[in-house]
Formats: sequence, structure tokens, C-alpha cells
Amino acid sequence: MVAGLIVGSQYICSQNIDEHVLDSLVISESRLRAVTESSSPLQRLSNEDIRRVGATNVGDAMKHMSGVTVRDYGGVGGMKTVGIRGLGAQHTAVFYDGVAVGDCQSGQVDLGRYSTDNIAGVELLLGQADDIYRSARMLAAAGVISLETKGGAVNEECTASFRGGSYDSYKGSLSYGHSFGKGWGVSAFGEYVTSQGDYSYNIKNPATTVSGRRQNSDIRELRGEVNGVWQPSDEHLLRMKVYAYDYDRGLPGSVVVNNPVNTDRLRGHNIFGQLFYEFTPSPMYKMKFALKHNATYDRHREPRVASVVVNSYRQRETDFSGTLMWTPSFVRGLSVAWSEEVFHNGLKTTNNHVAMATRPERLTALSAASLRYCYNIFSVTASLLHTYATESASDGTVAPDRSRFSPSVALSLYPLGSEDFCLRASYKDIFRMPTFNDLYYREVGNYKLEPEKTRQYNVGAAYSMQPVEWCSELTISADAYYGEIEDKIVAVPGVFVWKMSNVDRVETLGADVNVKALFALASASSLRLSSSYSYMRAVNRTAGSQLYGEQIVYTPLHSGSVDVSLSTPIVDAGYTLLWSGKRYHLAKNIPSNEIDAYGDHSLWLSRRWKVGSCSLLTRAEVRNIGDCNYEIIRYYPMPGRNYSMTIMLTF
Repeated sequence: MVAGLIVGSQYICSQNIDEHVLDSLVISESRLRAVTESSSPLQRLSNEDIRRVGATNVGDAMKHMSGVTVRDYGGVGGMKTVGIRGLGAQHTAVFYDGVAVGDCQSGQVDLGRYSTDNIAGVELLLGQADDIYRSARMLAAAGVISLETKGGAVNEECTASFRGGSYDSYKGSLSYGHSFGKGWGVSAFGEYVTSQGDYSYNIKNPATTVSGRRQNSDIRELRGEVNGVWQPSDEHLLRMKVYAYDYDRGLPGSVVVNNPVNTDRLRGHNIFGQLFYEFTPSPMYKMKFALKHNATYDRHREPRVASVVVNSYRQRETDFSGTLMWTPSFVRGLSVAWSEEVFHNGLKTTNNHVAMATRPERLTALSAASLRYCYNIFSVTASLLHTYATESASDGTVAPDRSRFSPSVALSLYPLGSEDFCLRASYKDIFRMPTFNDLYYREVGNYKLEPEKTRQYNVGAAYSMQPVEWCSELTISADAYYGEIEDKIVAVPGVFVWKMSNVDRVETLGADVNVKALFALASASSLRLSSSYSYMRAVNRTAGSQLYGEQIVYTPLHSGSVDVSLSTPIVDAGYTLLWSGKRYHLAKNIPSNEIDAYGDHSLWLSRRWKVGSCSLLTRAEVRNIGDCNYEIIRYYPMPGRNYSMTIMLTF
């Protein structure tokens, strides 16, 4: 869906409705805006893009986007969280088929949990969205990652995939879709992943070279989902989804001299169901509603010297949202939308260190008014969001009620009179609530914390062209940005213990550049190039701080990626590079706190075969050709050179 059809529009900025016909099933979707049309930085990876770079989970796929900082704790099942433009991962909202994925305890979503085998596309939006027909929660974050699954549209096909690789890693998946008469369709997806993850490493810690094999790094994952679609007419669309995920993994921890083994275990499951309904009574009006209930259970087993401690964490979330959009026929180019969203979070744990407030709960209400106006070669989008949050607990003191208005605006200009060239500027004022860990973790937590407030400014340009006959596509986008965070939540040392406090002020100044090109070669062959570059200066601006002017931790000044693929009638081949400049793992920017720069080079080779009426894809790849155990997080070495083979059958 994210990588769906982009069709021409009669007017720039118009919001057309495209129809995708699947036998007796018709699904209507808002036309996807091209990257060169967006008033704010917009990046997309289609399913084919993800397959080319060889990403097996969404966290790895995000490494190929600019302006993104992925914290990867290494290994096959290592946690992967995403921050954008110097903001923490808590400022990045993740949506799965249009409905939010939340974590009230830490505020971070582990994107390593989401397989790419069932992903139709990934979209990253930084700042204000041009599409005002979206939920209020999508407007309530500094950056939005949207995951669109293949279950969002029912495809008449069945796909079986198997992948095997180094460290006894295996993954098998199966998907099925079928449409029936009277507008009904169903699809299902299941996947099983297992790996020993026992790769060798060689790193410095801190001055001594430490060698060994990763221990307690095994993982087992089982995930599946079932989707239903019912569209009895063009006016009505109903979607249903049930998702389940179960896992059991070791926690290898950091590499410590003379203590290389960590025996902690983590297991759990996540189950959610969501319901989506859209009603389009006329071309002037359309509305949609979504309901979701999510339950997450995590169990941490921590062996100690004389005992074994087992702590469990249960999170639940219920979310209801509604959006109405009005496009008056008497004012050409004007659209107005109103969004309401209410969601309730709760946390229950047996860990007595997370018990300053027993069983904390939070009720959040979001209201957003949005407007979009297009005139000739100019467009403006503006939103005003109101957030109200109240908390309660069965015992203990909770945070006070919160109420705040957050404005945002985006402007775009099309000097050439078409979507091919866009000049843009945007501003967004937003904040994020403290997490339950920030507020209530015993002794460290601080229920008086203020929300982190952010302001983002962006100016840029995007241009798509066909410069010569043999270059059928060339798209370039460049954006410069400035951002600031006030009341940043950090842990600061006290007399006896550390305490969460609002003390830091952070400023970011940077630039993102993305280039995509498609070249036509002889003999029905083509060469595709995709590259990204980020410059990010994110520094501490807390007055009077000894860290004033220092680059914040784990944020490289320079980073980027390159993806080159060659397609021929016989075989496809490609090369991928991920690179990052040096970073600091502690706040003081001194040589002893540096993490070395790295470059991760990979090669792949694939071919499609025709087997009767079926299509068979075979792919072989080698990753990290240089066999370097580079670190994204200090003392968490990444795997060295490794290999994999994939077979996918579609029938």
C-alpha cells in the first residue's frame, strides 16, 4: 500500500480516490502523495526496496533512511529503536496499518519485532503531514513511521518463504489471500524464526582486546495475523485484524572483561485486535473510525548469586479514534478535517522497583483541527492539536493532569506548475509525555516531571525528472532543519541515588539528502541507485552545564547509505553500504568515550524462475564483507561476516 500506485491528478494537491479492483472485491484508498509533492520530508521503502537491501526486520530497513538514528543492540534478536533528527525514540510514533503501536512503560517501540516478509511498505514522515485525513495520534508525534502490511489489501496469491543463514538462523513464512463474492476477502500470515546467534567477536573493552563468541544470544519467534475485508459498496469499507506474537530469547548483555556470559532470559507475547470502518456518503464528506485493544506480557528471568528473580510486566491499551473530512465543492482546493482519539494505558508488574505508584493508568484524549488549502501552485496545511492526559493508580502519588495546545504548519510551492518540483517549509510544535518508567520507577522516578517540548523547523526542495532518455527516473530531495528540545528528561545524580529530572536543553542543526535514479541499459537491463546522507549536529544547550556544546550520545555527525542494484533478464545483483561516523557513548566528547566509525558492506545475487504457473525466487547474500564487529551501542558488538540463502515460492 505504501508503495502503491501513484497516478497523475487534475490539480496539484488534489486528494483523489483510486480504486484497486481485485476480482469481486474493491478497496478504496486515498492517493499516496509522491515524495516531490510533500510539504514535509517524506521517505518510503516499498516491499521491493526492502527486499533489495536484504532487511529481515523493520529496524534494519530504517537504517537506509536519512535523518534516522537506529540504536541496535546487536545479534539476530537485538532490540532496535529509532530516533529522528536528534530526538529520542520516544518521539517517534509507530503505526501498524493505520493504528498506533504503543509502549507506556518505556515509550519505545522495538522495530526488530516486525518482520518485513508481511510488509508492503514503510513510510517515514518528519513533521507536519499534508494528508489531514488521519488520526489525531498521527499528528501528536515529531516523527511517524507507518507500516503497511500486505493484509491491508487482499491479494489472490499464496506465498511460501524459507531463509537459512549463519549462526543456525532459520526463518519460514507463509501468507495466503482470497477474495469472495459480495465484497468479502480474507488473508493470513504466519512466520517462525529461530537462531542460536552465537557469532564470534573481537572488540576493545576499553583498552583490552576481548575475543569470544556471543553467548545466551538465541531467539525463537512466532508471529501471525489474520485480516478480513468487507466492502459491500463504494460508500462502506470494513477491515478487521487479529495479530499475535510470541517470543523467547536470551539477553547476552554487553561484553565485559572476565565476565563474558549473561544468563538473563526474556519471554513474552503480544496480542491485539483492531477494527477499521470508513464511510464515504458523498464526494464532499468522508469519515473513518478505528478501535484497537492491545495486550503485552513480558517475563524477565534474572539469575543472581543466591537466587533467581523473575519479574513480569503486563501492559494493556485500548484506543478509539475517529476522523471526519469535509471538502466543500464551492471552495476549490479546500479541505477541513476534525480528529478525535481517546486511549487508555495500564501497567501491572511484579517488579517492586516499579512500584512507587501501584498499577499506574493513563487516560489520554486528543483533539485536532486541520486545514489544507491549495491554490494554483501553492498549498498550505495547518493543524492545532489539543492534548489532555490524566493518571491514576491503586496506590501512591501520580503525575498531575496535563493539558496543552500544539500548532503546526507546512507550506509548499510548485514553481514549474507540476508535482515534479517542490519548494517546502514546515514548523511543528509538539511534546511527549513522560513514560511510566520516568515517573514511577522506585527512587529514580519523579512524578513531577514536565513533558519534553520540541520545536522543529524545516526548509527543503524535491525534484523528479527524466534528464536523458537512458535515465528514466531521477529524484533528488534536500532538507535543512533546526530543532530544539526543552525540559529534556534525563537521569541526574543525587546525594545517594540518581533521579529523573527536566534539566537539559538540546539543539539540533542538520541536513538530509536523498537521491534515487533508474538507468536503462542494453538487453532489457536496468541499474537502480539509491543513496542517503545525513549531517546532524545535536548538542547540549543547558545553561551552566559542564556539557554545554557537546554532541549528544549515540548521534553521529555524518551517516548515510548506498544501494546499487543491477537487473538483467537472467539474474539480479546488488551492493549495499551502511556507514556512520564516530559517536560518543557518554555525554563528554573526549577520545576515551568515542565509538569508532564503521562501514557495513553487503552483496547479494538473486534470480526468478518460472515453475509451471508458479514463480520461484532464489537469493544469496553475504553481509558485512569486511568482517568487522562494529558497535552501534557500546560493548554490544554486531555480527561479522555472515551468509544467508532465501527461497520464495509464489503461486
